Amino acid sequence: MLKNLLAAVVTIAFLATPNIASAQEKTILQVGLGDPIDSEMGAIGTRFREIVEARSGGRVEVQLFPSGQLGDETEMIQNVRAGNLDIAVVGIANTVPFVKKLGILTMPYIFDDLYDVVRATTGPAHDLLNGYAVNEGGFRILGWTYTDYRYLSNSRKPIRNLNDIRGMKFRVPQSAVLLASYKAWGANPIPLSWAETFTALQQGVVDGQCYGYITFLACRFNEVQKYITEVHYTYQLQPMILSQRAYKKMSPELRRLVIDAGRDAQEYCLAFQLTEGVKARQRVIESGVLVSQLEDEADWKRAAVSKVWPEMEAFVGGRDAINAFLSAIGKRPWK
Repeated sequence: MLKNLLAAVVTIAFLATPNIASAQEKTILQVGLGDPIDSEMGAIGTRFREIVEARSGGRVEVQLFPSGQLGDETEMIQNVRAGNLDIAVVGIANTVPFVKKLGILTMPYIFDDLYDVVRATTGPAHDLLNGYAVNEGGFRILGWTYTDYRYLSNSRKPIRNLNDIRGMKFRVPQSAVLLASYKAWGANPIPLSWAETFTALQQGVVDGQCYGYITFLACRFNEVQKYITEVHYTYQLQPMILSQRAYKKMSPELRRLVIDAGRDAQEYCLAFQLTEGVKARQRVIESGVLVSQLEDEADWKRAAVSKVWPEMEAFVGGRDAINAFLSAIGKRPWK
């Protein structure tokens, strides 16, 4: 009788062991970043890792791969969609070929100020954009990286008005909206991959590029660019995207952990950008770069909005989609 009881206990313990091991088995999430670790992408990725690993008690490990180690951003998006990469942080323009309505965020001067930017990445507007991402792109948006306005830098001269930019060559991402914006100002936009940008600036293939101060320094653009102009035509938002295929395989507990961590990392990233962006601007000036303001930004806005919005309306999903987004951030419809 005792022997049978011991045999039963051993059998039960043996059968239970795989479940215990499974519960203790570490989950690994790989996160690809297009920018360096000391950029805003690095800030949101690092904070996401800290939150997930702390709240999971170490049961989930987050591995970060900055500076395009897992491929360029288009490759990473494709791998996220296919379920071969868990998470990526990428520029918004690179998501548009997969989810055209996300291109609304790149429309010139759609944001009046940072309050509009925050409204666009929280609440009803975030839910709207995330719905597009899930249904059309095969990924969900865990959080948004705030990367400041895409200020213009160049190696030739200060740009203070529309006449100054005419004919100049600027590197832009593969974005039809950004290409159209530069053409509306009389500049010559050249689409290049992010990985090629420094070399193109160094060799004079292009005169300039556009980005915020933190990543400008992280990419050492101050070594090959002498001038920056603070143009406010677009605020660079970079979504942290989670593979929908990976999401479906997660337990309910892990889903909630990852979603909450993405939201909290986004809030941290906004604070990081606001504080570190000011410091980065000062370091840029101290490195010898001349920072200029526009004398006629109203003319830049008029040229871009009057030409680009009608031209790109269908490209970003149509007027109804644009107005649904404007309504979600509390703005009047475009007529």
